[in-house]
Amino acid sequence: MINHYRTKARHFLSQADEMMELKHWDLAVNRYYYACFHIVQSLFVCNGLSAHTHSGTLSQFTLHFVKTNLVPIDFGGFFSKMVQLRQKADYNNVANISEEEARSIVGMSHSFFEIVESLIG
Repeated sequence: MINHYRTKARHFLSQADEMMELKHWDLAVNRYYYACFHIVQSLFVCNGLSAHTHSGTLSQFTLHFVKTNLVPIDFGGFFSKMVQLRQKADYNNVANISEEEARSIVGMSHSFFEIVESLIG
């Protein structure tokens, strides 16, 4: 399962970068979020943890990795922001993700991925 989640996360990260190049901001945000989500799921499997919802994943990540200082606090806030942006990208029929919003998460998405993957080993 660990490698399954890692492979999926890498695939989504690559797709997100492609969507940025194509200027598909909503799709890029969705893929960046799921890259982060699946790498966190891989970390959970490594540590005998699980979560059954997106909010549960955020809560467990914060509790076990941010509050214990295994992950810098900025990444806890970033993952929370990603949950909100993914909701906006997928479900908000009034406002789309702006280019600025999408571009603001690219670097942190890659950094988040690298930090979490480093904890997996």
